Amino acid sequence: MKMLDIAAFAEITMRAIERDGFDGFLPTLCLPFQKHISVLEGLPVEKLEHVRDIAIAWAEKNAGPDKEYFLAHKEDAERFRIVHRHSGGIEERLFRAQPAF
Repeated sequence: MKMLDIAAFAEITMRAIERDGFDGFLPTLCLPFQKHISVLEGLPVEKLEHVRDIAIAWAEKNAGPDKEYFLAHKEDAERFRIVHRHSGGIEERLFRAQPAF
């Protein structure tokens, strides 16, 4: 079985966006050690400008100390960010929500 990496989680995220759209995209957390994916629901509109900080705090609380996680959150109207915490540190990358034509 292929190990999950940031590019693979981005592909999973893009498939969800293709299926459900990007307008209502919610922060999504993957905990590989638990084989679990969850979505942060109920975020008030007035908190959306702080979605990154809120989503990272939520991910860290759910993952626990020193556990690997992947977090996808909406960066702006066209892009989403993946944050990958792993034993070597934290890696982040931006991805376009819709492929360029």
